[in-house]
Amino acid sequence: MKKLRFVITGNPGVGKHTTAKIIAEKINADIIDINDVAIDNNATGKKTDLGLDVDVKRLVRLLEKELKAERDLVIVGHLAPYVLRPVGISLVAVLRRSPYELEKTLKKRGYSVDKARENVASEILGTSLYDSLKTFGKRKVAEFDTTGKTPKETADEILAALQKKPKSKSKLIGIDWLNLVSEKGDMRRFFKY
Repeated sequence: MKKLRFVITGNPGVGKHTTAKIIAEKINADIIDINDVAIDNNATGKKTDLGLDVDVKRLVRLLEKELKAERDLVIVGHLAPYVLRPVGISLVAVLRRSPYELEKTLKKRGYSVDKARENVASEILGTSLYDSLKTFGKRKVAEFDTTGKTPKETADEILAALQKKPKSKSKLIGIDWLNLVSEKGDMRRFFKY
């Protein structure tokens, strides 16, 4: 029987890890946290103002070993599009959050101004979605808006998509934060130029 390989990715602060825990519990799967694999196996370099440098080639090899496990897996992390291959992946859920809400979340987490701005700008531009589509293909990728939702609500939407229920509220592509920010005249707020 084919094992489930389910990926949750997106920018920091969108709810990946909390949602992954709920989903893993509901489907009786183990979680592979990409960041933990990197840290636990010394696949990281020095810490910068923008985070840890990661040895991508080493992390790819480490994750390939993890994915050989004979159990269902939920793989979580913002690095997923850069360190996973599409073969064997069942679904990739890209979590998205309003830049206004994300900015507040990152501030509460103590992110530096530059690190928060970089992550919010990435969310506005849809970098995680774009990179996931490029790596995994449009048939395996769906995006989910977590704005104003509990992790349980997000998990239920993702599980509906995973089970291919017709009432799933997910869309492949449809979240447009750039247009929202532009209409509100907030481009300078989120982008340094």
